Amino acid sequence: MGFLWFKSRDYGQQETQLRSRGIGGMFPVNGGSKWTDDENYAGRTKAVYFQCPVSRRCLEIRSEKLASITLKVEGSKRAKKVLGTPNFRDRTMSNLLRNVEMDLGIGGDSWLWLNKEIAERPVMEALRPDFMFQEPAKGTISYDPSKRLNGTSKPEMIFYTDPDEPASIIMVERRIGDSGAYEQIDADLLHMSLYNPLSAIEGSGAGDAILADIAAYRAATKLMYARFTNGGRKSGWITIPEVDGYNELTDDDKAKLRDTLRMLREDDELKGLVAGSEFIENQMDFKELDVVSVVKALERRIAMAYSVQPVMLGFEGETTGMNMRTADRTFYTGWLKPRADYVLGHLQSFLRESLNDPKLTIEIDETKLPYLQDDKLDLVDKMAGRGAITFNEYREAMGFAPAPWGDKPIPVAGAGEALTQSGDKEPQEQPDNQAPREVGHNADTSGRADQRG
Repeated sequence: MGFLWFKSRDYGQQETQLRSRGIGGMFPVNGGSKWTDDENYAGRTKAVYFQCPVSRRCLEIRSEKLASITLKVEGSKRAKKVLGTPNFRDRTMSNLLRNVEMDLGIGGDSWLWLNKEIAERPVMEALRPDFMFQEPAKGTISYDPSKRLNGTSKPEMIFYTDPDEPASIIMVERRIGDSGAYEQIDADLLHMSLYNPLSAIEGSGAGDAILADIAAYRAATKLMYARFTNGGRKSGWITIPEVDGYNELTDDDKAKLRDTLRMLREDDELKGLVAGSEFIENQMDFKELDVVSVVKALERRIAMAYSVQPVMLGFEGETTGMNMRTADRTFYTGWLKPRADYVLGHLQSFLRESLNDPKLTIEIDETKLPYLQDDKLDLVDKMAGRGAITFNEYREAMGFAPAPWGDKPIPVAGAGEALTQSGDKEPQEQPDNQAPREVGHNADTSGRADQRG
């Protein structure tokens, strides 16, 4: 059973398995702590997904783009069934890829388990990263939601790893109801983990690099909200007027003065000041704070961390047709293709071994991705213009079916015939032994009827 989870066997078993104590549920105190434990993972999810609209939209864009790719699958019927409809909740592979990318983007880890109890119809499901508890020293990985939710450890599944080969699963047990007994089942587990230099067994998501920026963004937006709800009024102090003969005032006069100051302080709308009083501001306005510029800068920093072009988020001054096309092309070639190769490579290797299907291949259908196709067609056009490929090779690159006559090389400047000719007709070629037509010195070659002799 294939299992990809260790980045290094040298120190993975020596890493602390204790929960890290986070500051505000976001930042770990020690660098060797787990990134996706039940405290830090929840804190990161709240910060990057629920409390910051910019990072949430970036995560959604990444998930949607990865889910939009079209796959080419070659392999057994079992593998095609798994990749066609992974499980009851994720009715398509696109939905599963969306969930995988969301887990990777937030915490850097994605867990998939393959249930093979029904031999001809395996089911593949995603497991929540914060419900996974790894114990390399014991050679076990537990899926334990109750431990995270109520503090009572009742693992739903226990995956046992090979002591001599920690990268493989040798046995899987599933809890039977609430009895506490376990039964052995035929299953496997895949762990995709983005590299984390501080941990051998836990990944690190893109949001980890911008937690401080997200905190600053939240503080800035809260400041703006508080100012608007306060009607734009500034905070400050009111000086007490100097009253001649204050010490000679009677107790009743002093009480009246105190009541007047208290009324002014507690009033929702300050109408005026006591004679001799002065209002002293103790905060800056938006212009002095430059809050709007700060928020715009933080939005771009957050988008940059997720490799999402600002134009894709509709930022001011970015939404033009040319900018959008360039941004989409850059995003597809710079992020989507590498991430898709990473995820699909893990899935292909895992399913090949787990389903005993060594010929299984999972690839991106690049003919369905316009921005990847543009680069490929530029290269194919150059090769076709030099007669370096056949008609069928050109048609395949364009997404058309091969033609019976298409195994012949394309003549120079003849690539257009690969598409204009029908599938049953062979393109007409000029015989090699036919002599070129001779044209007289004064012949009219314009083709206009009124000028021909």
